[in-house]
Amino acid sequence: MKTSRFFYFLLIFLLTNVLFLSSGSAQDYTRWGLPEGAIARFGKGTLTDCVYLPDGHRLAVLSSSGTWIYDVRTGEALDLITEPFTEDMRLSPDGKTLAASSDGSVYLWDLQDRKLRSVLVGDTHRIGSLTFSPTGETVAGGTFNNAIQLWDLHTGKLLRTLVGHTDLNTRSMSIRFIAYSSNGKRLASVGWEDRATIRIWDVETGQLLQTITELPKHIYSVAYSPDSQSLVGGGSDSNIYLWDVGTGEHLKTLVGHTYAVGSVSYSRDGTTLVSGSWDKTIRFWNASTGKLLKTLAGHTDVVNTVIYAPDGKTVTSMSSYDGTIRFWDAETTKPLKTITGHTGSFGRAAAFSPDGQMLAHSGTADDTIPIRDVQGGQLLRTLTGPTDTVLSIAYSPDGRNLVSGNWDGHIRIWDVDTGELLKTLTGHEEGVPSLVYSPDGATLMSGSWDNTIRIWDVDTGQPLQTIIGNITELEPSQGVRAISLSPDGRTIASAGDEKVIRLWDVQTGKLTGSLVGHSNEIAAVAFSSRGTVLASGGDDATMCLWDVEVGKLLKVFEEPTKSSVLSVAFSPDGRILASGCFGVIRLRDTFTERSTVTLTGHTTWVRALAFSPDGRILASIDESGVVMLWDMNQVRWQ
Repeated sequence: MKTSRFFYFLLIFLLTNVLFLSSGSAQDYTRWGLPEGAIARFGKGTLTDCVYLPDGHRLAVLSSSGTWIYDVRTGEALDLITEPFTEDMRLSPDGKTLAASSDGSVYLWDLQDRKLRSVLVGDTHRIGSLTFSPTGETVAGGTFNNAIQLWDLHTGKLLRTLVGHTDLNTRSMSIRFIAYSSNGKRLASVGWEDRATIRIWDVETGQLLQTITELPKHIYSVAYSPDSQSLVGGGSDSNIYLWDVGTGEHLKTLVGHTYAVGSVSYSRDGTTLVSGSWDKTIRFWNASTGKLLKTLAGHTDVVNTVIYAPDGKTVTSMSSYDGTIRFWDAETTKPLKTITGHTGSFGRAAAFSPDGQMLAHSGTADDTIPIRDVQGGQLLRTLTGPTDTVLSIAYSPDGRNLVSGNWDGHIRIWDVDTGELLKTLTGHEEGVPSLVYSPDGATLMSGSWDNTIRIWDVDTGQPLQTIIGNITELEPSQGVRAISLSPDGRTIASAGDEKVIRLWDVQTGKLTGSLVGHSNEIAAVAFSSRGTVLASGGDDATMCLWDVEVGKLLKVFEEPTKSSVLSVAFSPDGRILASGCFGVIRLRDTFTERSTVTLTGHTTWVRALAFSPDGRILASIDESGVVMLWDMNQVRWQ
């Protein structure tokens, strides 16, 4: 199974020739590298890391949707590698080898011959961090059991394993960061200990040379000076620390950031330090004196990567949270250009307009709501304003308005044509992850984490009813995660952390039934087009079908990956039932009970599913904000 995944990646790699040949065409990147059955991808994914290619004119950017190659001079996207399977990916210093970690091994590709070169095998633990030595002769990988493995790049032999870090009593953490000295003789590693500890190792012998303690709780990044004599680290306490590598002596502390420092980097001559911080700024420092030289503002959220271009003339900064990559003149510190289009997090909602011509979705880095043309993929307009993180979206039945439920508990109603914010409904005390209009559009139902379901008069914006969603006593943070309205508008189905689906009468607000069968919290519910069957998905890794009229459990589908089922949707004719979990969408034909069709392409939790009104297109959105459109006519049923 592992081999087939990587040879699939290799095939994609060979076809794109990504690092040596730009696409050279004006094709829409929303169509690049799509998985089978998909017809479009909106959003470039959440940013993870970036590295310059040796020519200095191209930047490889790792994201949740794959690895993008950008032209640094124009900011244009050139290519995309769409097999995002790795915990980490790194380029060798000469740009000839690509290393990618997955499933406890490191896979090496020869980029000139464009073929899989070798597989570096260590222990069975996952590898969460990679780095090449400056000469490219060795590769180091930090494992999820707090060890560091060193391989000979030419022979593929595991040279040694460095052991000394301790964990936080968890099995899910790896070595946080590893860095070679500029001369390749030393390796610095940062772990996840209860108190930050940096260990310096002799690469040749594997001997532990220094252990640097007396640090802030966490060190988020480290870098060697060009002469390999000093080490710099960015701390969780907003300070930057410099140490003498030979003695481990603390040399100085640079103070100026107001929040954690996520990235540090030396200039080529070692005279200047540049840092990126959670305080949204980039700062330039005199490395000798520690004097603050310049503070740059431009990012609207955490700056988690800053690097120098190979020629030292440009500094590149990246924010996974505001979704931008920014280029700055290293000498004048003036902004040069900005690459946008990458998504933020909390992709939770997607909705088709009633005529099926438009799609609105959440998950943008700036918390806006894009509305796109479904056929061409063009961005028609963007709903902006005090939206906060968007958790749910619904079109009014006439298609004129769009409503969003937000993290702040507010519900906002927008004019689709003008983008104007018409009104804001207040009353919920926590986020609103689920919204649905009544068939006539006169009322709106909302489900909230505050454990209430509210029914609103759309014209006045006033609440008509408030229903307590979960009846049993729960923790304060638990509440309603999803609601669905029957096609006749008479019954609300609600689900959440109570492990029970509740059925409510819309007119009276009274409980009319309870569906019991899930063994864990329930994340999603959806009525069929006839309203007699309800589908539900839960954290117990199952999807259930219920006869609503008699309250009977009809069937249980177990998720093969054992992951939570976070989204469910029926096609308009009720024939196809879609469910989403981690990286996978499954389709079931409810009429013929043909084998399940599996759609792959997402790399994280599939949070929402929506069929177009004619049932021909399925829209899916994952937690990183990437939206995929799938052509149901291309689905190959077994």
